[in-house]
Amino acid sequence: MNPRDKNEPPSFRRLQNEVDRMFLELMGANRVVGRGQSAFRPNVDVYYCKSEGAMIARLELGGVDPASVDLEVEERVLRIRGHRVDYGHRDKVYQQMEIAYGPFERRVLLPVEVDPARATAHYHHGFLEISLPVTERGGSKRIPIVNKDAEADAGGGPGDMRPRVERAESEGVDE
Repeated sequence: MNPRDKNEPPSFRRLQNEVDRMFLELMGANRVVGRGQSAFRPNVDVYYCKSEGAMIARLELGGVDPASVDLEVEERVLRIRGHRVDYGHRDKVYQQMEIAYGPFERRVLLPVEVDPARATAHYHHGFLEISLPVTERGGSKRIPIVNKDAEADAGGGPGDMRPRVERAESEGVDE
């Protein structure tokens, strides 16, 4: 965080974020798909977690199959690619259309070096959380996603709504 940001009122930061978002939307030609539809661009939060010693990236991916998401870290850039599919009927006539579908890619510049070999990713209730342990050296590695929804269906049950933070052993898929 920029030290100057601490002295700015929250309303100014919100305004600055909104202007940044609008600028990216206006300048991002890849956002327009056609026929008035816009491409899907998931929101992402990125923060440092002291207790884990890791950078955390959390994405809103409701309606996205976690198996269709590709995660990769190269040096200090986290790349998230995937596709949200519209399984609707071909003969639909919309009154209102606000949900975006289609392929997406987000690239997140990380402020520190991370260890991709120890990175984990968990999908739960429409959110994908990627934990990237901070290190002195970098590298490149794909990150497997653990689908918590599938695990819950197998035995956790719908009553257990508490968020869980677990570390799955990496099933590294090196290229």
